[in-house]
Amino acid sequence: MTRDNRARRWALAPAALLMVALAGATPPAPGVVAEIGGTALTRPVLDVFLATARLHDPEVPAGQVLEELVDIHLMGAWYRQEHGQDAPPARVGYDRVIRAAMDTAALIRVAYRDELAAAITKQGWTTPLDAVQGGWHLDAKGLAPILTARPGLRLALSEEQENAARAWVVAEYRFPGGSERHLSLAELYGAQNIALKTRFHNLDTGAMADAARAYLRRAFILDWFQRQAPLQPEERAWIRQLVLDRLDQRALIRVLGLSDDPHDDNTRLREVAEAIPDKEIHRYYRLHRDRFQRVEKVRAARLYLPTQALADEAHERLDDGANLTGLAALYADREGVRYREPAWIERGPGEDAWLTGFAFTLPEGGASPPARVPGEARWVIVRVDRRQEGFQAVDSEAVRYRASRVLARERLQEWLRSGLARRQAAAGVRFYPEALP
Repeated sequence: MTRDNRARRWALAPAALLMVALAGATPPAPGVVAEIGGTALTRPVLDVFLATARLHDPEVPAGQVLEELVDIHLMGAWYRQEHGQDAPPARVGYDRVIRAAMDTAALIRVAYRDELAAAITKQGWTTPLDAVQGGWHLDAKGLAPILTARPGLRLALSEEQENAARAWVVAEYRFPGGSERHLSLAELYGAQNIALKTRFHNLDTGAMADAARAYLRRAFILDWFQRQAPLQPEERAWIRQLVLDRLDQRALIRVLGLSDDPHDDNTRLREVAEAIPDKEIHRYYRLHRDRFQRVEKVRAARLYLPTQALADEAHERLDDGANLTGLAALYADREGVRYREPAWIERGPGEDAWLTGFAFTLPEGGASPPARVPGEARWVIVRVDRRQEGFQAVDSEAVRYRASRVLARERLQEWLRSGLARRQAAAGVRFYPEALP
């Protein structure tokens, strides 16, 4: 399940109930599948998003995708109204305008694959890149003064470089029925994320050419979408708006502390978790004690070996059915080989504490791959023959950390659900299920 789907799962119930309640409503006009704030959402708009949804789940109902689009729209507005002014600029990824263009092109490419292919064929082309007239202009020597980083600037162009980049034409092109256009270096550079900008500054003309081709393919799709797609102007506007709404919905999920991205600094989740009282932690522990089970100690034999090569050979023999005791006898005459009979390795500090990191993960009867002994030029293979399990203490920091974050996430999910339900009611959302297949 994707991050977007997880986010939507938390907010699905209100829209689903409303859809059932309005099952007998009559659409105000043919093709209208929903209304939000009195504005009609039509079937062609839904179909654009449904095509991509069915790439991932061919059986997904159109009604479910419609519910999600409505909630995404409301959540996008929620973010812009309450948090948009505080949104930080993109520093690593693509900026908002470019991200929206990429997402729109991706949707249209899937929804109108056949129509786009027909448009290319009708022009006598094999690819949208046939629109380029005169080839690409990407000369590393000429580009060097424009793209060489200036002192004090990090992955940015000086004003002088920016002016030169606007004047540098990477390609001239013309799409069917359109006028001649120019792709400037400034446009191409501005459409990249930080990784690709780095390659531009390194004068990687291969990367620049790949980026230019991707830009032109996307531009062709967006041009076709704007001038030839079988959509009404208001439907095109809806698609563009929903793409922006989806970007802002993701931002709202982050702001509310519900992001699953491990790279996010989830300040909101941490603040709510720290405010969870101990009595709620203890109650959660009593109800879900099985979630705090842990290995307390294992009874394990160890075979120490002097080289990586010998350790790898021993591991292969174990995979082929040998046992650790037999290997110890086989290698007994090798210098540096040492076998330790099964003994308990317990949690906590001590001579063998470093072993718990992988010994505790082994099942009974399981042998570890070779591991290098910290600070020593020898390797060890561990074989566990018994495991003893217990429970983390209710007042331990580990229990508080885990339980508080589960409880905090539940609170934040409820905040999202209730906030979305209020916005659905305020917007007068109406669904027309009979307009769906």
